[in-house]
Amino acid sequence: MDPRQTIPRGLPPVLHDELSMLFSDYFVRSIRNDAIYLEMNRVNWDNFQVRAAERLPLLPPHITPQRLFNTEFAVATRNILLHWEDGDKGALISQFLSGLYATSLFGEVYERLYARGVFGGQLSDFQAIFRRVWFGEYTWDQMNPDNSPRTCGFQHVYIGEMRNNIVKGLHHWVRYYILEKSGRLVTQAVLKKHPELHIASLEFSVDNCVKPYGTIFFGIPIHFEIMIFFCAFLIGSSRDIHFLIDGSQTTIVCYDVATRSDRLATAFFKY
Repeated sequence: MDPRQTIPRGLPPVLHDELSMLFSDYFVRSIRNDAIYLEMNRVNWDNFQVRAAERLPLLPPHITPQRLFNTEFAVATRNILLHWEDGDKGALISQFLSGLYATSLFGEVYERLYARGVFGGQLSDFQAIFRRVWFGEYTWDQMNPDNSPRTCGFQHVYIGEMRNNIVKGLHHWVRYYILEKSGRLVTQAVLKKHPELHIASLEFSVDNCVKPYGTIFFGIPIHFEIMIFFCAFLIGSSRDIHFLIDGSQTTIVCYDVATRSDRLATAFFKY
């Protein structure tokens, strides 16, 4: 990566609008009628409006691993979400990013930023910046950084972290699916459900650690979500960012790491 390349932050409003249209168009074109996204219509959200006496799965049995992980990139996604805690992180990250960089959406975002003059580097430079933002390590303990556990934005958002019996992060539905299928995650309640999109705020537990309130956009592919979160990071620092998706306004909350403007601490849909 060219060391002179910096991360373009504070994108102008007109580019924010263009990116919002880009993601909305992609959603309509590639996700809205996708078989996996349509499976979310089978979820009986009302079953979880009150705490159930028995442990019921949230996600329908029709979403099988064979259906969900049926492409090379989907397998790489499964592997990084399933084996992050016990696998070779370097290899998992490289395989995941190789598939992500090959998606049309990644190229469309790069081309839009390049065409508008906010990023002048090569595609390889853009890829390196993306990797630094999502996988650059940091610690939550700024007072004792050298002796504290290391994490990264991807780990927080897509894997989740357990601290003091509380689940931190874990904002992606495929990780939710994997943990539920593995018997590690229990849905306690659906607190709110978006009237149009499959965005839900839930209470759940993982390995007996509680997530009192978390919002997840169910059914969307990881490359769509991680790219819209990345663009929210570029648009603004530590504030709510709005995107229009298929006619519905959505809000993404995105925070930088304290003292590091090149690291994403967390990002999630707010509802």
